[in-house]
Amino acid sequence: MAVYHVPKPGFIEWLSDLGSRSVFIPEAKPPGRERLQAGTSRTGAAWVRQLAGQEQQTPALDLPRASQSCKGFLLPAAETVAKYGRAAGQPVAVAEAEIVLVGVRACELRAFAYLDKVMLEGEFVEPLYKARRESAIVVSCDCVDCAETCHCVLVGGRPYAEEGSDVNVTPLDDAFLVEPLSDKGRELLASKSRDWAEATDEHLDRRRQLREAMVERLEKQNAEFTLGATDENPPALPEADEESWQRFAADCVECGACTNICPTCHCFYLFDHAVAADSAERVRTWDSCLLGTYHRMAGGAGMKLTPRPELRSRLANRILHKFVYSPQQYGVLGCVGCGRCIDACLGAIDIRKVVEDLKQ
Repeated sequence: MAVYHVPKPGFIEWLSDLGSRSVFIPEAKPPGRERLQAGTSRTGAAWVRQLAGQEQQTPALDLPRASQSCKGFLLPAAETVAKYGRAAGQPVAVAEAEIVLVGVRACELRAFAYLDKVMLEGEFVEPLYKARRESAIVVSCDCVDCAETCHCVLVGGRPYAEEGSDVNVTPLDDAFLVEPLSDKGRELLASKSRDWAEATDEHLDRRRQLREAMVERLEKQNAEFTLGATDENPPALPEADEESWQRFAADCVECGACTNICPTCHCFYLFDHAVAADSAERVRTWDSCLLGTYHRMAGGAGMKLTPRPELRSRLANRILHKFVYSPQQYGVLGCVGCGRCIDACLGAIDIRKVVEDLKQ
């Protein structure tokens, strides 16, 4: 497939010409908007929507991955999944006709592939996720910078995409290399300007150098960890009820931030509520396996009201799900190495250190 060398103004013009599609980009945060705590990394970018008619912004593609996962575009934090009573049979709102996510990183693509296994494979297909997945156009981006917590190289990943998206972009000093990776991507590039030039061997060599430099940087900043986990070779970890998990659980404040910000966590909670005297809705929201109320059951005295009453076993379950249960069930790791859970943790728990210390 052709790879195009596109000056930044031409790339911005192309984004503005995407017609009726809703375009979302990572935008640099104004100073003072980000909240930092000891031990966390500044990412400096947040997902925003490019509104029709507004001045087109240059996506912050040269910054580390956005602080928030783009999982919410496919699995909203809260959504109506069914209607009852007078409203029964009315269609449930799913998504806009088509969205374009610009600047999705390779770790996020791995997360999308993981969610696809959970939501689309097997006996049951999740229809709302399927509709959003099919309507989304994904423009991935090579990482040319990273957060201190990024560790994709420890879980078999790389900071650039060669598949899994529709178009891939590599930021250069004053331009972008743009490469279609799917039929949908080639169709999207049909509206490109005629002055887009094919990339030269020198441009492609520069891309190779940038990719190799990022891998080297990530390996260097994660040199203290010997995790080296892959889908085929996950680490061996203690059982959830072993005492060794307690020293990490002691720092957990049970806030659920790690699971909410994780691009692969997909636990949910269902509840019904009335919207009128004769109609009701069923709502699905994100849930967290770290919370004491997770899977709480009704029952009388002497019954086990929750399957994991101790916090240490809930923390263990979360990490075991990433590195043990997911490879067993889906054949892939549940951790993509984005490091967001480390940034978000109020107890400064580093998933790299947990696995490094407890692996057998």
